This record gives sequence, structure tokens and C-alpha cells, in this order.
Amino acid sequence: MRPKRVRNYWITWLRWFAAWNLILMGGVIAFVAAVDPYQLYHPVLGGRPRFNVQIQRFLVPGLARTSNYEVALAGTSFLQNIPNSAVRRICGKPAVNLCMSGASIHEEASAMRLALEHKGIKTIIATIDYNSLSGGRLGQVINVNFAFPEYLYDGSPFDKLPYLLSWDSIATSIHAVWGKDTPDENENPDWPWKFPATMKFDASDAVRGINPRNINARYGMTNLELPAMEKAFGDNIFPLLRQYPNVRIHFVFPPYSILVWHDFRQRNQIPVYFAFKKWMVDQAQRFGNFDVIDFQDRADIITNLSLYADIYHSNESVDEQMVRAACEGAQVLNRQNVESRTANLLRLVETTDPVEIVKVAASHNGQN
Repeated sequence: MRPKRVRNYWITWLRWFAAWNLILMGGVIAFVAAVDPYQLYHPVLGGRPRFNVQIQRFLVPGLARTSNYEVALAGTSFLQNIPNSAVRRICGKPAVNLCMSGASIHEEASAMRLALEHKGIKTIIATIDYNSLSGGRLGQVINVNFAFPEYLYDGSPFDKLPYLLSWDSIATSIHAVWGKDTPDENENPDWPWKFPATMKFDASDAVRGINPRNINARYGMTNLELPAMEKAFGDNIFPLLRQYPNVRIHFVFPPYSILVWHDFRQRNQIPVYFAFKKWMVDQAQRFGNFDVIDFQDRADIITNLSLYADIYHSNESVDEQMVRAACEGAQVLNRQNVESRTANLLRLVETTDPVEIVKVAASHNGQN
């Protein structure tokens, strides 16, 4: 074969190869975009959205973009275990849950930004979890072995190819249309992040594996410093407060159980966290478009371990109380009450014994 014929042969082959690859890529893109399992552009084809906490960070941006809502819940798992219908019943407006288990403050802010960009948004209720302020870095996902999918949260249409062309998206699309449910999946769009049935709210379960003299041995939480906490919050949240001054945001300090506060005392973190609370109150006064809802001094909740599945997470009835307080303007922490309320909480910690608390809870045996 002459060189010219060889060259023409390979040029023709490459053209056909490129053409078939473009056809294949176009078909894959069209298939994933049509099914849209993460609901970035529209509800899932066939109306069967499937929710899985393991890929929560991939599903939240779709919920933020394509759901109908005026109230958005954001933050960590402390507000994820509540139906959207309950939020609507309490607040009188349609709602969506954009919480992510173990979210860093950067992840929380990313979800909040999408909610703030949503047409019709009126209110955001967002948790403030001290542990989320230990991060704040781009790409950080706590206790998960993948990077935060930042490209799903930004506004660029040009960086969505990892979603439209990845094998994971193809497999998820096929599964969404033809696959059977797995034990980890939930098809209830009203309650997408419901805690699993294996997560029991009972005092004996709440203290399982807890050493009352070294509570953090069970969880391994990081000690924090006030300047780093303020910087993490300011870097991620202040730009949103400035850019969207007309949306009301309620930042909620969730009711950790009393044993969490004993852990904080054992690690000398209480002064740091109280100082952060006072700083938050000052920022609320300065910005004027958010308030601080505090449930951490609610003795009726935090000392009742039958409400908890572990020493951090309480049941959906407590989630409802937090949402109601936000929508009704109750439990607001301000300059007039911050000193007395933190003093009451400190007094409760100082007058209780973690050893006795764990002993009583461990003998609970599932009886409320």
C-alpha cells in the first residue's frame, strides 16, 4: 500500500472513530440528562427519586435547584430527620431539606447559596454545629472517602461533564429507571433523609460504648480555637449574608445531650464555645438579617437521653421544636439573655455527674 493510501486510510479511520465517539458521548449525555438521577435539571424521569445518605452531597444540589420551596433547612444531620410536610405544617410554607450528615461549614454554605439563589426563597433554617467549624476547606468531606462535588454546586454549565459522562451517573440512571430498591435507599421525597430504623432513640442506646470519664474516646472530636471558628464562619457565611440581605436566616444551635457538654468540659472547650455563641450574637446584631436560636440550654431535652440515639442526635420531635422556634421567633439568643442562658447551662453541667448519667441511662432497657 502506497504511503498516500495508508495516510488516507488512517485519516478516514480516525474520522470514523471520532464520529462514533461523539455519537456515543452524545447518547450517554442525552440519557443521563433525560433521566437526571440527581435532579439537577428536572425531576427524575418516571417520578421515582431515590435518596441515599451515602451520596447525599450529590443529591442536595438537585433538591435545591428543582424543588418547590420557600423554606430551606440546611446544615448538618441535626435537622435532617424531619419531613418536609412537618416543616410546611409548622411554618406555613413549602420546604426542602438540604442538610448533609457531617457537613463542614463550607459544605453548609454551598447548599445555602443554592437555596438563596432559588426563586421564591423566604427563610433558611441552618444548624450551627461546633464540629462543622473544624473544617471549612474546599473539598473536605468529613469521614467520607470522596471529595466534595463542588462542580455540582456552582453555576457554570460547562463543568457538569463529570455528572453527565461518568460511569457512576450512567449506572445510577439505569438503576433509577430499571433497578430495584436497595436497603440504603429511600423513595420518599417528603422525608428524604429519614434516620434508618436501626437508629433507635433510647437512653441505653445513646450511652452505648461511652466511657463517662473520657467521653471523647468514643467520638474523637477535635479541639477548636475561637479565632479559627470565627474565621471559618466568616469566610463561608458572611458573603452570603451580604449578597442576600432580604432572606431571613435562622442559625440554630442544636440540643446536644448533657453528656456532650460533659465531654466539652473534660476537654476545656466550654469557654471557647460560649465565647463563639456571644460572637454569633454580636454578628446577628451587626448584619440584621439573621438571628440565633439556641436549644443547648433546654434542660428538658438535653437531660432526657430517651430522646437520643447517641449523645448528639435527638429524634424528629426535637427537630420539629427547633423548626417551630425558628419560624415563631422563639428561643432567640441575644445580648440581653446570652450571659444568663450560658450560665444556666454551665450550672447544669457542674451539678450533674457523667458517671451517674451513664449508669442510669445504661439501665434504661428501652423503657420511656
